[in-house]
Parts: sequence; C-alpha cells; structure tokens
Amino acid sequence: MGSPSKVIHELDLESLGGCKFIGQVRWATYGAVTDENAQPHEVSCRQHLLGAHNGNLSNTDSLKEFLADARHRVASDNDGEMLVHLVEHYYHEQLAQPGKHDPAARVDGLLQAILRANRKAVGSYAACVSAPDIEGIFAVKAGSSLYAGKGSDEDGDFILVSSDLTSVLAKTRFLIPLVEGQGIYFTATDYFVFSLSDGSRSVPGLKRSKLNIADIALQPKYHFFMEQEIDSTAANLDTILKYYFAQGWEDAFFPVFERHQQACKEMVFALLKLYALFEPGALKEAFLQIIHSPGFATIARELRALPGRERAPAAPAFFSSDEAQLLRELREFGEEHDPALFILDRIIIWKKKRKVIRFRDQAVALFRQSFDRGGRVFFIGAGTSYHAALCAGYFFNNLTTLGIVPCNPDLFRSVHMNSLRPGDVLVAITQSGETKDLVDILNRVRETFRDAIPVIAVVNNENSTIPQEKADFFLPLLCGPEIAVAATKSFSAQLALFHLLASSLIQDAPLPRQSLEKARHLVGYTLKTCEEDVTAVMLQFFLKPSIHVLGTSLIGLAREGALKIREVVLNHAEGYDAAEFKHGPNTILGKSTLYSFTDLEAVLADMAEFCRDLLANTKDADSAARFCSWVHGFKFDDFSAEILNGDDAVASMRDDTARSQETYRRFREQVNAEKYFSNYPLIFVCPPDERDIRITISQIHTHKIRGADVVLIAEENAELAKALEGKPSGLANYFCRYIKIPASGDRNLFVFQAAVVLQQLALKMSVAKMKYLNRARIENHGVHPDVPKNVSKSITVD
Repeated sequence: MGSPSKVIHELDLESLGGCKFIGQVRWATYGAVTDENAQPHEVSCRQHLLGAHNGNLSNTDSLKEFLADARHRVASDNDGEMLVHLVEHYYHEQLAQPGKHDPAARVDGLLQAILRANRKAVGSYAACVSAPDIEGIFAVKAGSSLYAGKGSDEDGDFILVSSDLTSVLAKTRFLIPLVEGQGIYFTATDYFVFSLSDGSRSVPGLKRSKLNIADIALQPKYHFFMEQEIDSTAANLDTILKYYFAQGWEDAFFPVFERHQQACKEMVFALLKLYALFEPGALKEAFLQIIHSPGFATIARELRALPGRERAPAAPAFFSSDEAQLLRELREFGEEHDPALFILDRIIIWKKKRKVIRFRDQAVALFRQSFDRGGRVFFIGAGTSYHAALCAGYFFNNLTTLGIVPCNPDLFRSVHMNSLRPGDVLVAITQSGETKDLVDILNRVRETFRDAIPVIAVVNNENSTIPQEKADFFLPLLCGPEIAVAATKSFSAQLALFHLLASSLIQDAPLPRQSLEKARHLVGYTLKTCEEDVTAVMLQFFLKPSIHVLGTSLIGLAREGALKIREVVLNHAEGYDAAEFKHGPNTILGKSTLYSFTDLEAVLADMAEFCRDLLANTKDADSAARFCSWVHGFKFDDFSAEILNGDDAVASMRDDTARSQETYRRFREQVNAEKYFSNYPLIFVCPPDERDIRITISQIHTHKIRGADVVLIAEENAELAKALEGKPSGLANYFCRYIKIPASGDRNLFVFQAAVVLQQLALKMSVAKMKYLNRARIENHGVHPDVPKNVSKSITVD
C-alpha cells in the first residue's frame, strides 16, 4: 500500500530476479486502503496463482459467498482477489482432468479456467493472471482498457501489457492489436490472442503506434504534466482551427488532391500499411513504391507547376499530420525525399480535414433539422465533459435562439431516457471514448431506437469504443494525449468545439473562425498577465479546507473550477450559480467548524506560548509541567470538571482550586476558539455582461459582510472593484483579490480565459499543498497535480 514510487524502493523490487512481473498501481474500487486489499493477489488454496485487475466486478459479494462455500481462504474485500480465486477454482478443476500436466496442457487448462471465470464474473475489467508452473502470463480485456506491446532492450526481448497506453509506449512503439472481448497469452518472445467467448486463437501482426513516447513526455521547461497541458491550450486551439476551417495554403493544394482523390486515398492507405513493417529494407522499398507510383508522380508534377507554391521546409519539424512520426522515420532514408514527404504530409491532412469538415457540417445540419422539427439536442458527458456541456448551453443560449439540454449520464437516464423520440439528437462527450456509464446509455438508446436517434461523439481518443462503435460519426478534439489525471486542455478543446458549433448556426459565416482565433490569442495572454494575482490567491487559499466557486450565469465553469480544486488539491470545493448561493449554502459563512492547517498551527503556537510562560513564572514547576503536558493532550474542554473531580494530572493543584481556576481562565483566554475562526473563501467568476455584473456586485456585498474572503475573476470594471475592495466593518482580516482578465468585451470568449485561470489556480494550490504536506512528513496524503489519489485517467467502473 502506498505511492508506487516509494513502494518500489521499500520492497526493493528493482533487485529482484525473474522473467514474469505483475503489478497494480490503480486505486481500489472494493475494500479499504489496506495491505490486504492491495493488488496483486497471491492465492494458493488449490493452485498457486498471482493476479491483478483494473475495473470492477459488480457481483463481488456473491462471488465471495461462492468461494467461501468452496472453502477458499478469501483474505480481503477486494474484487480483484475474488477474480483470482475464481480462476484458481476452475484451474484446479481443469488440472484434475486426465492429460493436463504437460506445459502446453497447463496453458490450455488456465485458458479454459479464465473463460469459465469470465462467464461467472459480472462487471467490466481488465486483468492479468499467471501460475509458477507456466512460462507466460494471461491478460484479458473484458470491458476496461488494455494495451499490449512487443520490444527488446539491453536485457533481451519482452512483451508487456498495461491498462495505460503511455506505459507501453515508454518501452516500445510496436503494439499487439487487442479488441474488446479478447485476451492474450504471452511469454517474453511469443504470444497468441484468444476470444473470451469461445477461446479461439489467433496471432495478429504487430502494429507501429502513431504515438512516440517523446510526444507524451514532460518537456524540460515544465515540472508537471498539468502545467504543460494548461500551457498548451493555445497550441491546441491552433490545431482545431487548422482542421475545422480552411487555411490559406489549401487554396492551391486541395484542388489538386480533389482532382486525384482516389489516388490520394490509395496512397494514404498504402502509407498506413507501413506501420506493419519493421525491417528497414522492407519499409524503404514499400515507401519508394508509394512515391514512385504514377498517381503520386502526377500529383507532384501538378503541384510543381503551381505559381508560388509552398515549398517543403528543410527540417523534419514541418510534418504536422497525424502520421508525422512515421514520416520522420521515413526521412531517415535520405533528405532527398523531403519534397515527397512534404506532399504526403499535406495529403494526409487533406484526407482527415475533409472528413472533419464533413462531420462538422453534418452535425450543424442535424441540429437545425432537430430544432425545426421540435426535437431536442442532448449534450451528455460525465465530470469535466458534463461541465463542458453546461458551458455549451451557455454558448447556444448567447449565440442562437436554440437551446440544448446538458446532462450527465445518470441525469439523462433518470429524467430524459423514456421521453426520447425520433427527431432528438444525442451528443456523447468523452475525452477517452471509453466512459463506462456513457457507453451504457448509448447501448440502451441503440437497443430501444435502433438508428432513429442520431448519436454524435465528441472525443479526443478517435480510435476508442464510443466513436468507432457507438456513434454515427464523431467530432475530434484534436488536443493530443492528456497525461495528467485532471482534464485541462481537453476541456478547453471542448469549449472551442461547442463555441464553433453554436456560432456555425448563425448566418454570419466568418464568426466561428474569427472568434476562435481571438480566443487562442487571449488564452495565452491571460495566463501570462494573471499569474501574479493567481499566485497571491494560491498563497491565501491553498490550505483552506473548503472553497466555493460562484459563477454568475456560468454554472458549468464554476463547477469545473471547483472540480479541479477537489481533484488535485484535495480540498473540498463546490461550484454554484452565484445567485443560488444565498439560498442555503451561505450558512457556511462566518463562524463555522471549519479549521485549516494554518488555524491549527495558530492554536498550537498559542498553547506552546502559554505553557512557556507558565513554566517560567510559577513557583510550583512540577504542577506547571504536568499542566502543560495535560494541555498538549487537547483536554481543555473538560478541564474545570477534572479539577473539581480530582484528575490525577492536576492532583497537586486540588488544594488551591482558586489558583487552578485562575490558571485555566488565563489559558482559555489565550487559547480561545473565538480567535481561530477565519473568513470563508469565495471565488466569483463574472463575465462582461451588464446584468451579470450587477448580480455579482450584489452578491459580493451580501456575502463579504457575513464573513467571506472574496476573489473576483472578471474583466476590469470600476464598480466591481469598489464592491470587492471595500472592507466590511468589523472584519479587519478581510482578504480580497481582483484577478483582472484581459478585456475582450465578449462574454463567450471570457469563458476560455476564466477556464485557464481556474486551472492555473488549482495547479498552483496543488503544488503548494503537496510541498507543505511533504515538509510535514505526512505519508500517503495523495496531493499531486498529475496523479492525485482515488482517481484514474479513464473511468472504467459504473
């Protein structure tokens, strides 16, 4: 149990020998955080097995009863142990059959046991299991993500699997294709893939990953992935602009590609086949066949004839298509191929872009058609994606006369599912494309309505389950891999796409592109100009146990800002509509039972000072020492009763009750709870809208006099500044800070700017609190901007 980076050293794992390894670093779904519940689980009731899983088994309790009845010794509450015991149970039965003791028969026996266990278990999971008497490891993909790769290093050949693609890419770029409902058996050199339904086997060829570990590595200028990903927001908006709108260079290139579109498509397909070639000679030969083909020669000739056509840059950095990594590898065959590679890069962009723009226009047409028929457009997402859906509602309300219905999967299932009708449209929003509760929603819609309800996916992982299997088509976010658990750049990409869709419903065609270009500039400028104020707020708030983020007309943004604080700072935070806060939640203002670390430090400092004074000024040093020792036990609430009833710790003071009572009175006077109440932190987010400004001014006045410290995120406004900076009477310790957003005058673009400011605040608070807790030597506190406790990147449980 504990942080993997520490546990590795505590258990001295790096010094162990062997050729098989199974580890687990995900948070537990079932069972408390204890060593007993930590995975992997080792079992040996009937056969010696080791295994771990990621996901959840919803019939864990029934499985535990089944295993107990079969006399298995279940040591934990973790569903992973139930799965390993279940495989063990059936493996023992398989080995009891004749002829099951040679190595190949044992592998087959464990495979059959896994198939039977999978039929018995109910849930979604990925798992690994092995036995000491077989050479390899089994892994299954039964509802949760699983990736496999093959490679070699200084220690020889290896095959590995992981629920996280980045950990595979850290070792190799050659992947073994796995799809849902399959498993894999692998040694260091060989493997086969099998079906979980019937056990049929195959050996699919390796595929070269389009990603390189360098594409997902932490750049030297950054300390954390969250920091890097927030800072990449402007560049990500550039990518959305590149694929969703026409670029200047395309006017010359794209007509040529369109005239030869069949040849271009064939070239792209041929290029993609190169991912399956690993021998350099074969790779070069196949590449040369592409660029020496008649179709390519014709296209290259027409492009050379264009007046003032764009030239290929001299460095490999010019590749910007999805296949940039492959093209960089092909460039190693000689720089003389640069012009051809440049053309291929542009053809790949053309092919993807024409699909993206077609899907964009198709989505806008579906929205218009639905609204014209009186239908509804549901934007459904979980967590950050739900908050983006709420912001989409804000954009549609401001830019059009058409309203969408934002909801999370549970809200949709419980409130809207049974009222669906032909003419409605579903927009499924998910960064990973694997969100389990969203998959369940889409499955039910398909079962009930077949193709009568169009489904559009908004997704970052284009090759995932939802865009490839559950949606009619998808709109890509195009923001690249997001390593930090807390979604930041993908949220901004969702905002950009939803603003684009809403503004595309307006007849003024140039508006969508112009707005996003302006947003791209403002985001980068905002991060630079607001950093000093954000840092000041961080220093004031990072140890506060609870915070409310109040958005005026921006409930989605307020909730997202609060979620970021909860995720990476581990402080309680709530996002509310600013005007709604006065309807009950405002009771938390003023004196409450919330104390921060700094409040407790003040209590301890006052107690220590009182004890020092008492020891220095009393004649009865022994009694004073016992009194001070007793104070450190935090028993002062019952001090009077203990004096009168003869507590042993103050027995020597019993004869002089008056003196004892006076000591206690002075103690309570100096260490008085009244002194340690602090103002409650509120963060207001106010767009540049006259009505919203009036509401925010009213709410600031209403709450600061009741004991609130107020931070305001807004464009500069004199009336807002007066409301914020006026110190309430009797509250000398009132704190306020105005984080002035660079002015755009556009309430929709303000959302992009405020979003990155809230992300930056959460990042800085997380780093500060992590360092504070580390200095205090608090173990397993779980505060980290990239990998906070209890959450993982892809949610694979219901």
